[in-house]
Amino acid sequence: MSMSDTSLNSTEEVRGLIRAGRAAIRVGDYEAARTTFERAVSLDPSNVEAVDGLRDAQRRLGVVAKLPVEEQVEHCYRHPEVETALHCTACGRPICVRCSTPAAVGQLCPECRKGRRAVNYKIAPLDLIKGGLVALVVSALAAGLIALVGGGFFLFLIIFAVGPAAAELIVRSVDWATRSKRGRPMQITVAVAMILGGLLAFQVLPNLLAIALFLLIGISTAVARLR
Repeated sequence: MSMSDTSLNSTEEVRGLIRAGRAAIRVGDYEAARTTFERAVSLDPSNVEAVDGLRDAQRRLGVVAKLPVEEQVEHCYRHPEVETALHCTACGRPICVRCSTPAAVGQLCPECRKGRRAVNYKIAPLDLIKGGLVALVVSALAAGLIALVGGGFFLFLIIFAVGPAAAELIVRSVDWATRSKRGRPMQITVAVAMILGGLLAFQVLPNLLAIALFLLIGISTAVARLR
């Protein structure tokens, strides 16, 4: 088939698509009209009838006509100076890489990510008070019991065997008191409470090495669990 025949067939197809698009508009099927005119424009972008028909279909559907790809430049809504092609899957606003957080599908902007946070990451001041008091009491008791061991090589065995278990007990106690709250505020509160608990135990049983080792292992374990 010659090039002229191919061009003729393409032109006929565009004319047929234009007729079909107009017919769809007459019967009120604007979605079909838009699809038909989009096909016609893709075949012949310079065809005025096809372009006008597409605009008419988009107008009837309430769709804003899209600019050509090379003119579609968007900027992050939080950093207007940064061009981006990313969009928040929740609100649809353009966001840059710095503002995006991977979601199950697509990316989330900071505002939508904050709104979608799990319930156990929404911490009230009362939660911090409860968690801190429980961690203080349990860590003081645990540090006191470990301080009774004394020193020597046996102390290190006890610390590395019992320390993580004691920290797990503290975390579970905090979970019970706060209904499993998590996050940085809870991590900081529990860590400070454990230090205070260790200081209380030291006042009764001044075994600095045992209590310091317990706090080192216990705090690192508890903070990791409360992430």
